[in-house]
Formats: sequence, structure tokens, C-alpha cells
Amino acid sequence: MEYFKYIIIFLTFVVSPIVADNHGPDDFLKASVAEVMSFITDNKSDLDEDDEYLISKMNDIIMPKFDIELMSRIVLGKKNWNNISPSEKSNFMDAFKNLMVKTYMKSLTAFEGEKIKFLPYTLGKRDDIAKVKSVYLLNEGELPVSYRLKKTDSKWRVYDIIIDGVSLLKNYRSDFKTHVKNKGILSLIDQLNAN
Repeated sequence: MEYFKYIIIFLTFVVSPIVADNHGPDDFLKASVAEVMSFITDNKSDLDEDDEYLISKMNDIIMPKFDIELMSRIVLGKKNWNNISPSEKSNFMDAFKNLMVKTYMKSLTAFEGEKIKFLPYTLGKRDDIAKVKSVYLLNEGELPVSYRLKKTDSKWRVYDIIIDGVSLLKNYRSDFKTHVKNKGILSLIDQLNAN
């Protein structure tokens, strides 16, 4: 099964423009499912046919629900992150966000009303970190998906997605670590922007 063709489905389920501060991470995700299902249903033809519209919606609606800075720190690793300048950090975050948009945007239209069962969430060592487990009921069978979230400024944001035991960030991290070691951060930023 090509699990990663579904990744934007999982990414888009974190879309919710207004979530009360007292809601937990599971409430955040559950409310988002209904919103995204409605959005995709109402805009499927535009999403299928207009790449600019799709990119715009990814950037306006979906990406703000991710903690891009934390994701960037994780995929680069502490040593690499601490050894680059503030402008390089900013440029990397922009390039990483754009990579995610470009790589997964077409999968948005693959949504076909799959059902999701959310399991009770667990808090991390701190109360601003949580993990929400879910099971996606696909035509091919059940697919376990876990979300790691961090609460910042009273809002939950996703910083990793684990699909069938495979972490999105760990996949990127191994590639990025090797690239930075061999060619440097500027080369990695250029490569991400070129994709």
C-alpha cells in the first residue's frame, strides 16, 4: 500500500480556523476533520484543476496549523540548527514549508470520504506536548496514524505525523543531515527551493 500518497489527507485534517483555547489536541483534530471534509467536497473541482488555487489554500489554511519552526529544528537536528545564522534559519523554514506544499498538494484531492477513529490522547512529559492516535479506515484496510502536537500561544499545532509507524520528520531528517554534512545548509536550501 502506498501510505504516503495519503499524507496530505492527514495533513489537512489539522485545519480549523477557530478552536477554543480550552479544547484538547483531540478536539482540535476532530473539529478539523469535519471542516476539511466540507472544504474538499465544496471545492474539489477547483482543487483538481487549479494548481495556484491549491497552493494558495495549502499556504493559507493548512500550513499555519503546523509548527514549522519546531519541525525545522527537528529535521535539521540540534547541532545543525544551532550552527546556522538567523537568516539561514528563516530561509530554511520557508524552503521546508514550500517543499511540503509542493510535494503533497496534489494528494489533497485524493480524499474520498475516508473515516477516521480517534483514540484517547496522551500528554507528553510537559502539558504543552501531546500525542493523538487515530485509525484511518481506508478501502485497503486500517491505517494507524499518530499526530504529535505542541501547544504554543494557547493553540495546538502539529509538529510530526507518524503513518503506520513511520515518522514524517525522521524521513526528512536522515536525508537533510547527510546533505548538510556533505554540502552545507545553503546547498540544502537551494535544493529544496529547486524542487
